[in-house]
Amino acid sequence: MYCTIYNDGSNYVAFENQKYTTKKKKQNKANLKVENDEAEQLFEELYLQAVKKGLSYKKQQEYVRTELLKTVHIVDVAEKIIEDGFKRKMANIAARKKLFRRKAYLNKWNYFVTFTFDDEKHTDESFKKSLRKCLSNLSSRKGWKVMGIWEYGEENERLHFHALLYVPEGQMVGSLYEKKDYSKRKHKMITTHPCTFFEKRFGRCDFEAINSVALKKGKYLDYILKYITKTDEKIVYSRGILSCFKDEISEDEICAEFENFVKKFVLFDDIYDENNSRVLKSFDFGYDIDEITGEIRTE
Repeated sequence: MYCTIYNDGSNYVAFENQKYTTKKKKQNKANLKVENDEAEQLFEELYLQAVKKGLSYKKQQEYVRTELLKTVHIVDVAEKIIEDGFKRKMANIAARKKLFRRKAYLNKWNYFVTFTFDDEKHTDESFKKSLRKCLSNLSSRKGWKVMGIWEYGEENERLHFHALLYVPEGQMVGSLYEKKDYSKRKHKMITTHPCTFFEKRFGRCDFEAINSVALKKGKYLDYILKYITKTDEKIVYSRGILSCFKDEISEDEICAEFENFVKKFVLFDDIYDENNSRVLKSFDFGYDIDEITGEIRTE
């Protein structure tokens, strides 16, 4: 059975590849799009303002409704724009979060990094442009992988970049060192691990070593994902970060099955290694190995 496979953070999950044919329903064009394009554009601007203000979901709706009705005086039209707009935004956020988690769980990462620029070296705009270019070059030349998001600090509105990072063995640039400093926000001494390469070019940075266990049980994904809702920022991905792959699955590799829009299969843990490569099983050779003695069993 040829399947698409992803990792949900606990197991590899597969679902069979199928071709779906759906008939497009005829709909009145008036129902597909509200006629007032300017009002829809205003919704986008007001939604972004509400997000940047840090308002809750309910408060966002109240803010957008109040401001939109100052321009769109037909209440039914305004309500339609708000209802459709928030449904679209929430669906988009949910899809982005799901994709981010699948990419995070399926790929290997060894650092959680934070970059903050120095005023003497960059502006917000030059920091964004230069750091993205630098990480893109390291991705293509040294095999680095990165996925993260931009965020403005709550205290001083300074721009940060938080990301998961994979650096292949022997491909680190500069050197990491331990640095102890007093945090005014946390009111205590903290330990960070700056990289001399990035520190010299951009400013403060911290390379926190992580592994797959820390990723799945720790705060890192939630920390990054909260900014999708909070700032509506786009996630930065380097090339080659898979969210799924395809493979032939046999019945004896399936641990359990369940329904989630389509039939899905939970696979046994020992089928793939951390690089999503198949683990060669002993029964592939027609014999088994005693787990205690290591001797070959031919019975």
